[in-house]
Amino acid sequence: MDFNALRQLDIISSGRIETLDDAATYVRKAAALCGMADSAAVPDDFESRLAAAELDAAKDPGKLVLDNQVAEAFNFMSHEFGVTHPARLTAPDILQYRGVMASIFPHIFSPKSVSGSRPIGAIVMLYMLVYNGGITEGVRKAAQLDRAPGSMKLPPGRTMGGVWAPDRNPNLISSREYQMASLTYLARGSRQEIGLFVERLMTILVKPSVKQ
Repeated sequence: MDFNALRQLDIISSGRIETLDDAATYVRKAAALCGMADSAAVPDDFESRLAAAELDAAKDPGKLVLDNQVAEAFNFMSHEFGVTHPARLTAPDILQYRGVMASIFPHIFSPKSVSGSRPIGAIVMLYMLVYNGGITEGVRKAAQLDRAPGSMKLPPGRTMGGVWAPDRNPNLISSREYQMASLTYLARGSRQEIGLFVERLMTILVKPSVKQ
């Protein structure tokens, strides 16, 4: 998933979702941009469950994916992938991360003033966190600036392996470890095993939540 895909996703994420058809259309377009549309390992009801969750989140802020859910999903992935030196994230880490990303892609990522993330935003956030091996020092420094949503413009060429990261000195050791561990896991897992993995992630992210 490269910068152009993120930019396109941010555009379509700005649209209103008022019906299940609106949500289903959004999820299909997002899945295509994220490369999930044709994945054989994705459960058959993946898109319909995401669409229902997106509609719920649009109607009721209490149905957003909470930061502790995203942290739990990331930590589960770290364990499942068998990362040698896993980064353990917490809800405050996720809040910090999405606040920075909202300054760049304000429609994909919820700002700090919002109590959680839309399901698609949570999934994209997980992908980027795994790709970068957790939260880099560049993100943590950017969080201190507390920029407003949509206020940060990207300079040309700021990408890492096709995925933009707001850090001139990313943690290359951690990111490579996560990338290799995830690729190995997905390459070795059977369709059934990957399906169970995705199902577990969906259970963590798309579920009734109690605010703490």
